[in-house]
Amino acid sequence: MNESTQAQEAAQKFALRRRDFSILVAQAELFNCEVLSQLLKEQGYNVVGRAIEMEDTLQQIRVKRPKCVILESEMSGRRSFDIVQQMQQSNQQTKFILYTSKPDLRLVANAMQMGFFGFLYSSDGLDELYRCFQIVSSGGCYYSSGFMNLLKNYGVEIISEQTREELSRLTEREREVLRMVSCGHTSNEIADQLGISYRTAVNHKAHIAKKLGLDGCRQLPRYGIAVKNYI
Repeated sequence: MNESTQAQEAAQKFALRRRDFSILVAQAELFNCEVLSQLLKEQGYNVVGRAIEMEDTLQQIRVKRPKCVILESEMSGRRSFDIVQQMQQSNQQTKFILYTSKPDLRLVANAMQMGFFGFLYSSDGLDELYRCFQIVSSGGCYYSSGFMNLLKNYGVEIISEQTREELSRLTEREREVLRMVSCGHTSNEIADQLGISYRTAVNHKAHIAKKLGLDGCRQLPRYGIAVKNYI
């Protein structure tokens, strides 16, 4: 089955469950909020609410329990992180998509570490928006082309979903070892700093390489450097 056929089947399956994917639209300006809500409704999405203020956004999330919130950074600023943390701590399964038109690199970088599932930039077309909802509803993480270009302009690279999945296989200790490998530490140095034996350090590296699908430990330094900001 080719990629085009797979994409079409995925789109068809998503169309069938679109009504079950409830969305709250939270934008800074009322006009933009209403326009976006209407566009989504016309495409068959289940828009359960819209908000232009943070307190209203938080209240609607608690009451309506949407499966997804598209949150504009210009409205929420750093408070968006508080909302995401609160929802995670309460075990609410709402997924957040960050939308930005005036990017703040520090805010964006923090958002990428805080559990947002989607990232959109104001230059994106509607196709990007719909694709984002499709991926997020399936449990994936989506970076739009506009957002990717924005990050590249800042000199930031994004790891692929496959790499993200590979890293999720590692234990916290294995991540710690990989971080040290990426910084150029030898097995002896790793053993000394972690208070473990040399043989244990070597075994950790072997297990990491196997979990990541690498041919051997010699590939670990290069891999570690490439994902250093994500481990």
